[in-house]
Amino acid sequence: MLRDVRLEAGSAVIAWTDGHQVTVPLLWLRDHCPCPKCLHPETRQRLSDQVAFEDALSTRRLSIAANAPELEIEWAGDDAHVSAFDAAWLRNATRLAGPAAPEPFLWNDARLNGAPPHVAYEALMAPDAAGDRVLKDWLEQIERYGFAFVEGTPATPEATQAVARRAAYIRETIFGGYYDFTANMEHKDTAYTSMAIGPHTDGTYSFDAPGYQMFHCLGLDCVGGDSVLVDGFEIAAIMQREMPDLYRVLTEVEVTGQYIDHEKGIHLMAKRPVFRLDSSGRLVQVSFNHLDRAPLFLPAPELQVFYRAYGAFARLANDRKLQYRRRLEPGALVLFDNWRLLHARDAYQGYRRLAGAYLNKEDVESRLRVLRLKEKDLAEAA
Repeated sequence: MLRDVRLEAGSAVIAWTDGHQVTVPLLWLRDHCPCPKCLHPETRQRLSDQVAFEDALSTRRLSIAANAPELEIEWAGDDAHVSAFDAAWLRNATRLAGPAAPEPFLWNDARLNGAPPHVAYEALMAPDAAGDRVLKDWLEQIERYGFAFVEGTPATPEATQAVARRAAYIRETIFGGYYDFTANMEHKDTAYTSMAIGPHTDGTYSFDAPGYQMFHCLGLDCVGGDSVLVDGFEIAAIMQREMPDLYRVLTEVEVTGQYIDHEKGIHLMAKRPVFRLDSSGRLVQVSFNHLDRAPLFLPAPELQVFYRAYGAFARLANDRKLQYRRRLEPGALVLFDNWRLLHARDAYQGYRRLAGAYLNKEDVESRLRVLRLKEKDLAEAA
């Protein structure tokens, strides 16, 4: 609840009953007026093409509504425009930093203790509020651990796509949207063989690598072929703690990834560091694919240090103690964060049919954000 408000040097100094206080320029308040003339009530888009407000804004009235959930401002001018700001919205919108992201659970095989995160297919696909609660739980497990299984998924293409679309729409790539493959070399990619594939992330050749990747086993009659997951954020934490100089190299040197299939007119290239940080220095993406790495040349001393750092990462990624390993049987489905986890596959002999899809990072996060808002609204209405 709001306690008081006062004008001070072209700003409103707003205080809440719990002692929180913030100074907000009048220009910002005018720019964010939530009335239907300024903000479309359905699209939530601004109704003006540009900010056309004067720096020297003045008010006729600045007050707290009688029941104190709103700040009201009557602006000086011919139209006597009035803005009413919800106190909770105002507090959230004026935070200098955005909402804190949940801390990920960094794991290795021992920390998972044989109990990987999972939900049940039937519960996830229930077309009601209970199903949405399971969907939220599933996505929150993925947010925390970087992956989660859906157990008991029917071993059909239809079920694969239905689970994917439960979270977001399927992303189109050079491999199509939904993909369903065996060792048939349909694409020039080692995934379409029975060879072993070392730990890697997908899409190092894409400017915007797929945020999430899904695997679903549809058929299996082979020896070998275990799937492997590795927490890239855990590797980063180890390197930052035990070899900070090499960690820094992997945050600075941009590595180019490429995908080549000239017969189909394809030669994709993109580059970014193995550890991509945001403006605050927080790790947001791990990008590592030894198979798709394009030639990289640096001055000799820098190149030697890069190889030391890159090799240290590779050795950690191949350390069995840091890996979660599971043989995917028909019906086993996993969705994992491709910006965090590396995945791999052991070589196999025989038949193995895998299906899957890519999902965009922002779309899955959007789905979870809406599910959380719905849960909050239901709790407040109860």
